[in-house]
Parts: sequence; structure tokens; C-alpha cells
Amino acid sequence: MIARSLLRKIFEEVGGQSKDTALDVEFADGSVCRTTPSRKQNEVSVRFRNRRGEWHTLLFFYEGLFESFVSGDVDLEGDQPIATLARLGHASALASPRSWARMLRNPLIEMRQQAQEWRQNGDDHAQAARNADFHYALPPVLFEAMLGHTVGYSEGLWTPETKTLDQAKFNNYEYICRKLRLEPGMKVVDVGAGWGYLPIYLTKRYDVEVTVYNPVRRQNDYMLERFRRHGVDGKIRLVEGDHRDIVREAGRFDRFVSIGVQEHAGYKLKQYRLWAEAIAASLKEGGLGVVSTTSWMVRQMTGLLTLKYIFPGGHVPSLPDTLRAFDQAGLMLLDVENLWPHYQRTMEAWRKNFAEAWPRVRASDPDLFTERFRRRWTMYLEATGEAFGDSLDLSHIVFAKGRRADCFQPRQERPHGDIAFVGGDEVPECYR
Repeated sequence: MIARSLLRKIFEEVGGQSKDTALDVEFADGSVCRTTPSRKQNEVSVRFRNRRGEWHTLLFFYEGLFESFVSGDVDLEGDQPIATLARLGHASALASPRSWARMLRNPLIEMRQQAQEWRQNGDDHAQAARNADFHYALPPVLFEAMLGHTVGYSEGLWTPETKTLDQAKFNNYEYICRKLRLEPGMKVVDVGAGWGYLPIYLTKRYDVEVTVYNPVRRQNDYMLERFRRHGVDGKIRLVEGDHRDIVREAGRFDRFVSIGVQEHAGYKLKQYRLWAEAIAASLKEGGLGVVSTTSWMVRQMTGLLTLKYIFPGGHVPSLPDTLRAFDQAGLMLLDVENLWPHYQRTMEAWRKNFAEAWPRVRASDPDLFTERFRRRWTMYLEATGEAFGDSLDLSHIVFAKGRRADCFQPRQERPHGDIAFVGGDEVPECYR
């Protein structure tokens, strides 16, 4: 009775601020709580299937609600209900530091988050490998269905003419290559190449020598087969290791590139430093690099749900702390570009692909791809897309090793406006 009364007040606070979204909450005893906006355009339903879900939500707020959704104690219905609930929460008075709900916030929430961070800390190489395997060693059928034909796990670049996910991915890889100012014969190190699209692209399109460092064996096996299929297996060197291992090849590379990997380097400032120092060690003097990473403007621990269900050991880095670490490692900043709307649109394409392909993915391994798995990944895709609309950024960081005036290009020569992006009915080369 107490739990339902308090939950009712919370949901009324969350839903009562919206002018266009109706919130319909049904508790385990059949009682209901409804909010009716002035202009109803959307509706979200929360169904508590038992008292456990009610108490867990009350104790752990939104984390408890979404954990209960994953476990099946709560059903969420409507058009992208997780993203909608997150948006309502951000817009409500509960987001205020002075709100009564935040003042009553259970200290166990912070304790659970800190414990999860401690258990999954990637300082130890073996733990870092286990963290990476948890997500990236899942069967490729999942990623092929969700990410499109490039199997590129990163933002796309959406121009006015871009119609498809494959086009957006092609455009983004070309954009990053232009920022690297590549020349034939250069030695390039790609840290965390995923399923291998970028190394093939670099080799075939730019005629450079590519070395890949990647810690996940299942991805590496996939890459090697993909390289063989496209005739570049003798031109790309693959090393099973993470960013810390590239220091073994000090000063060997002309260019460094890493897309969506800094998020796995760690939360501690020491881990920021090791990330930057490894990059600096790998580059020749005057060498250039591009890091593409999601980022915040502050350093904060990753949410419990992300660590628990999706990216153990993950951390969305602070952009200011990243730039400071780069500077201290002798990497000079050349450019930072924020492309979060492009990643948000990419996440929406992934969400749709995941939902449409789910029956086929589930049939491929019913013991792995369960209803619980579907709920976990639905939460991840919806919530991340909403986070970009709230405060999450996507940063392209361009830098050089050493302080050299000749690393800067005249404004008219910068690689922003002269790229022939694909769009319309064009079909990009995806190296399937």
C-alpha cells in the first residue's frame, strides 16, 4: 500500500508535466494511475506484474523500473516507451536537485554503481578482455542484422541526400579518412576495428599499410575471413590486443585511428592518461590521429544499467579531461567536431533494424537470444538515442604528435566541404 501510494505520486509528477504524452500506470492489484495531457499525441503504459516490481522501482527509481522491465516484472508498452519515459523524467521536476524524490534517493543506488565499477575495472588485462567479450563476442548474426552491410559499429554521417544506413556509414568512414590526410604507403594503426570494415576501406581506397589491434577473438576471426574474402588478407596485419599493447611498436605509425573504443579505456584519470600515452607512443613525430568517441562535458560514472547489461567496464569519457590527457601526452589538438545528431539518427536506424530482425536473430540461437535479451537491448537502443537528445555528444577529435605549425591546414583546404558523399539511390561499397 505504501509503495503504491509513493509510486503513484512519482508517476503523477513525471507524467503531469507533459502536454502531449499520456501516462497510464497499472499496479499489481489492478488499480490505475493516469495522466491526461492537453494535446494527446503519444501514450505510454506501465504494467506492474507483481509487488516485487513495485518495490524494486520504489527503492531504485528509474534503474529499478528498467531492471524490472528486463526481468519481466514490469511491462512497458507504447511507441518507444523507454525513450519516452526517460524524456518525461528529464523534463519533470524530479530532475531538479531540490526535488523531494531526489532528496529521498536511496544511497544504495550509488553503492551499487560503485561496486559494479569496481568489479569490472579494466586495469587488469584479463578483466578488460572479459568486458569486451561480454558484448562484442556475441554471435555476428546480431550485429549484421542491426548495423547494416558494413557491420560498422559507430555513428553514420547523414547528409541531406543520405537515404540509407549503409550510405551514412560509408560517408562517415570517408569523412574520417579525409581528416587523417592519408597518403599512399603510410602506416596506419586502427585500434578496435570491430568487424573489419575500416581496415579494408583504408587499404583498398587509400593504399595504406594497416595494422589492427583488437582484443576480441570472435571479431578477429570474422575480420580475417572478411579480409581473405576481399583479397586484403596479405595487406592487413591483425594483432590480438588492446590499446595498451600498441606501445610495443613505439614510433612506427604515421596515423592513428580509433572509432568507438575510448569508451572502454576506463573511468579513472589514470586510464585517461594511459589511453593518451599509448596513442602518443605509437605515432611518429608529426603523425596525425582521429578518435571518434561519445562524450560528456563532465566526468561521471557510467550508469549501473549500462555496466550491468550492455558494456561492463564501459565509460563515456569527459571531453575536457580527454583533451587535457592528450595535451599532457604531447598530442596537440587540431580540431573537435560534435556530431551527436548523426549518431542519434544512426541509433534510431539500429533500433528499427533490431526490432525488425528480432524473429530471425532469435531463431538463430533461442537459448541465447531470449525475451530477457530482447528487453535488455531494446532498453539500450532506446535510452541511448534519447541520451543524445538530452546531453550526450559524439566527438571527432583530430590531433598531432608534437607542436608543429605545419599540421594545420588553411581553412579552405580543410576536409569538410569537398567530399563526394554518397546519397540518393547510390549503393556504397560495403565489403560484405
